[in-house]
Amino acid sequence: MNAKELQRLPSSPGPRRKVATVMFADMVGYSRRLEADEATNSEQVVRSIELFTSLIGNYGGDVVNVAGDGILALFENADHALSFALQMRNEFRDQAVWGDGEPIEFRIGLNIGEVSISGSNVQGHCVNVASRLQVLAKPGEIIVSERIRMSVGPMPGVSFRSLGHPTLKNVTEPIEVFAVNQSGTISERSSIGLRNAPPSEPELARQPSVAVLALSNLSGDLSNDHLCEGIVEDVIANLTRFRNLLVIARHSAFLFSLKTLSAHEIGTHLGVRYLLAGSLRRSGKRLRIAVELTDAELESVLWSDRFEIEIDELFELQGEIAGAVASRLAVQIDFAQQKQESQFPRDMRAYGLVLRGQKLLLRFSKEANTHARLLFEEAIEIAPNYGRAFSGLSRTHNLDWRYSWSSAPDASLETAVELARKAIQHDQLDARGFAELGFAKLYQRRHDESLAEYARATALNPNDADILAEHADSLVYAGQPTRSIDLLEKAMRLNPYYPDWYLWYLADAHNAMGSSVDVINTVHRMQNPNEGRRLLAANFAHLDLLDEARAEAREVMRLHPQFTISRWRHRPPYRDSAILEHYVEGLRKAGLPD
Repeated sequence: MNAKELQRLPSSPGPRRKVATVMFADMVGYSRRLEADEATNSEQVVRSIELFTSLIGNYGGDVVNVAGDGILALFENADHALSFALQMRNEFRDQAVWGDGEPIEFRIGLNIGEVSISGSNVQGHCVNVASRLQVLAKPGEIIVSERIRMSVGPMPGVSFRSLGHPTLKNVTEPIEVFAVNQSGTISERSSIGLRNAPPSEPELARQPSVAVLALSNLSGDLSNDHLCEGIVEDVIANLTRFRNLLVIARHSAFLFSLKTLSAHEIGTHLGVRYLLAGSLRRSGKRLRIAVELTDAELESVLWSDRFEIEIDELFELQGEIAGAVASRLAVQIDFAQQKQESQFPRDMRAYGLVLRGQKLLLRFSKEANTHARLLFEEAIEIAPNYGRAFSGLSRTHNLDWRYSWSSAPDASLETAVELARKAIQHDQLDARGFAELGFAKLYQRRHDESLAEYARATALNPNDADILAEHADSLVYAGQPTRSIDLLEKAMRLNPYYPDWYLWYLADAHNAMGSSVDVINTVHRMQNPNEGRRLLAANFAHLDLLDEARAEAREVMRLHPQFTISRWRHRPPYRDSAILEHYVEGLRKAGLPD
């Protein structure tokens, strides 16, 4: 697509000029696809373009034009534009894993400068440059101008590789251009967690204990990193059903690789006796997977096997691997019956969509939440009885309520409840559905019902660390903080490199017990304490450390300029109003506005 092919913006009164970030995105092989098989490919193309355009507004962008295979968009700033471009590149890379037609790839060019919007015309030299940069890009590549590189703030894992000053058609000035690289693959993430290690290494468990590492990607295609993690996630979920087997959560296990550390070192860091690791090679829909169960203390292999399967046989493979591990570690459960009765989609595209959505949920941002919702909804269209898709969709509506992203919060919360019920209806052996229902009912202040749902979830997956941590949070609000702390300690043992929200829940428990010093010490252990600033402000105030309390209050207002106590006090679902009033008293004393 070039500038001459663009349809124009709707008419607006009078010309105006503005500085904007311009994105040109062009789908690779569009004409060839339609010529080869228009009926099959046109639906995939339309779906991909719709996803692209439906998400762009969440990143502060406006679509100027969609012309067949190309998209022109304007953004208010370079950071949002680059974040969106990176997210869409990752999205289509992950989509390619699940055989949804020929992989979709875009070439993307980004530039920043002044544009002229006059009536129905959008013009500017920077528009022409962005168009030329897109032409330079390889399939799946993002090319940016030097002005973009200088304008964007720090982005973890993002780097720029100079391509020099190539000749751009009809552009006489020399412009340095850059290819955007993004780290975060399995190999690059290995051992990152060592920098964020817990205060002491966990003790070796007395019961059978195992960590399942992400499969090594031997295919040479980054899109298969997503597949390597996806396969293992369900193996971990299956193993958490074994009550007498301690299973390390994915968040901690995926930080390690046998490429960088020995089995003994990983076992020591995670406090486990056994490791399950392996590798994947892929050719089309054919997968070759090798796995080994290793005694980490002795560094000896207990069991190994190789599998050659089609991608739609993944569910059988995951169950077979989990069963083999359990039998070698002498763990007893009627796993075969549970596996046989669980509901899985027949179409692997639905499974892939859910895995992609679940990964987005971990980012806890409005943009990622909206993106995840679209993926879960598409999964339900493909597989209307897939319980896990309903669980994920329920979570998106709950997060809308929790983080005030919804314009109709009560309706969002009720929707979360109904979707969680549908998840259970479609799969009564998936703990996620019960956990989502417990999560939603908690914020409806139906405490006993929330705890009952979490009890069902933990009965199904007694060693799922995230479910245990959320169950613990429900206990705090129900007035049982001591039990909450016990459960959180178990969750932290299962996930020794736990995310910040475990500490947030632990601080909540200490707050409910009136232990201000413990609250402050816990929040200070968070890598990013922003969500704990309210707790810090209130508890510094309770200790009469008013300078510290007011400093935290200023941070609360910087992060949430619209914060008021009267609005916020309706969010925490405390059963005991005295705990809430004590919290509110601390916030007022810290100087936060009523």
